[in-house]
Amino acid sequence: MTHRVFVYGTLKSGFPNHHLLKGCECFGGAASVPTYKMIENGFPVILPDPQGKPLAGEIYTVDDETLARLDRLEREGSSYDRKLIDVTLQLASGERLPTKAFIYVGREERFGRAFARGPFYETVNERGELDWKAGA
Repeated sequence: MTHRVFVYGTLKSGFPNHHLLKGCECFGGAASVPTYKMIENGFPVILPDPQGKPLAGEIYTVDDETLARLDRLEREGSSYDRKLIDVTLQLASGERLPTKAFIYVGREERFGRAFARGPFYETVNERGELDWKAGA
């Protein structure tokens, strides 16, 4: 079975954990429809926030084995929860297509204190989306 995964941090192209997506099809840039707040803890952590911002990222198609590897990396169920969300795929033609993809969201009980301390990551792209390490 295949799954779509929205990545916004160390799994993005050019970042340290991208090798876990080797051989997976990249659909390109995308933005989350739900909004989040983000902190940087050596890696980005997000929590849902109605007053937050959408996330900039990439969408990949992965198989069950790759999804299981990503779950282990993200410590799914203890540090992060894998959620199915609405995303907007941004095609090279400029067209924007709605779709759904999994995303890894920080667990409040694991990261709540860090979010209470802040500071929040605020770097946004030209569309106003939180864009971790934009231009890095």
